[in-house]
Amino acid sequence: MEELEYIKRGVSPFHVVEQSKEWLLQETFTELFMQDDWELEPGRGYYVSPYPSVLFAFRPGDEQVRIVTGHTDQPMLKVKPNPTIKREGGLVVNVESYGGMILHTWFDRPLGLAGKLVCRSEDVFHPHVLLYDSRRPVAVIPSLAIHMDREVNKKNELNCQVHLLPLCGLKEENATDEEALLAFVAEQMDINVEDILDYDFYFYNPAEPERVGVREELVVSPRLDNLTSCYSALAGMVSAGSEHTCIAALFDNEEIGSRSKQGADSNLFSMVLGKILFSMNQSMGTAVMSGEKLIQNGFVVSLDVAHACHPNYGEKSDPTTKTLLGGGVVLKTSGSQKYHSDSASAGVILQLCREHGISCQRQINRSDIPGGSTLGPIVSSYIPIPGVDAGVGILAMHSAVETAAAVDLQMLNRFVSAFFAQD
Repeated sequence: MEELEYIKRGVSPFHVVEQSKEWLLQETFTELFMQDDWELEPGRGYYVSPYPSVLFAFRPGDEQVRIVTGHTDQPMLKVKPNPTIKREGGLVVNVESYGGMILHTWFDRPLGLAGKLVCRSEDVFHPHVLLYDSRRPVAVIPSLAIHMDREVNKKNELNCQVHLLPLCGLKEENATDEEALLAFVAEQMDINVEDILDYDFYFYNPAEPERVGVREELVVSPRLDNLTSCYSALAGMVSAGSEHTCIAALFDNEEIGSRSKQGADSNLFSMVLGKILFSMNQSMGTAVMSGEKLIQNGFVVSLDVAHACHPNYGEKSDPTTKTLLGGGVVLKTSGSQKYHSDSASAGVILQLCREHGISCQRQINRSDIPGGSTLGPIVSSYIPIPGVDAGVGILAMHSAVETAAAVDLQMLNRFVSAFFAQD
């Protein structure tokens, strides 16, 4: 699958996982289920999706375990229950911010609607789940005209509950508040609105990724955080000709702290890893892999985007270590262990990049500007093996549109493939 197409289609965490499964099936990976016993064959590709927004893909191999993680979620506007409000002749949708959004970047742009529908079924404890994507803009958040707020360029005080409710149409006198949005979705999905029990809907930016710059050296796109990492993890898994045990773990809810059943801050990955190792030991008839050996022979790379030095705000970056667009894969370190990397694990990655001709640069935050959280420290708290935090540098992180260097995306793909294959 082409990377920009992957980013374009990943309009919600559920759609990221769905298209990832389609890709893996095309590459002859086999789907597994948590409730079953696994009989794994070395070198074959497998994946398991315990929940609709999380995915683990892997190839069993020897006792050298290589893990790459990423997250499927991104900052967006999440639709609340009873969503539609009739106001001043229009229909607006009640939303809340999901993750640390740059709120003003969501104004005056067409917005699509996507997510998960939960519908009535014959089995109460297993409702029918459908994915939905409007595939076209269905709402907009108009700015207030400058004539009505002369100080708008001098302030940035926005309240999601007040100022960021998307306008999805004009008021219909005979329609109930709830029907205005859900009836539209039900009609598109060819289902009865009465069958809809609940939903996880998000407004997203439907703009397609674009190559920008005099030499088209930049990629401007929604969702670079963190679909660049998800893509690289899976591309490396698909192409892995490695003899090692390779795992790509894509979690949900990183943007809100990972504390959920489908997030990294749970026992889910430990359960999946345990089933992989148990099946490998069973097939080989001996305890080839144990927790102690995993600490000795395992290594995890937590992939997430990094802050590139902004050309207009250079003072926001560390004064001696500048992370530049086009500088290659970013290795992130932090004295406070906000990132998983330490000197020993960083040395592994620096040598790997050097041997494979992969451009690599460092990121460390300004001492008075702490960075965001990542998956690395969380995963390592449950599975205490060496590793690093890495990714590509971007500008405007958590904006409705982010910017990266095309060459960095290529370097990240090369890096993951080399990491999986390195002896």
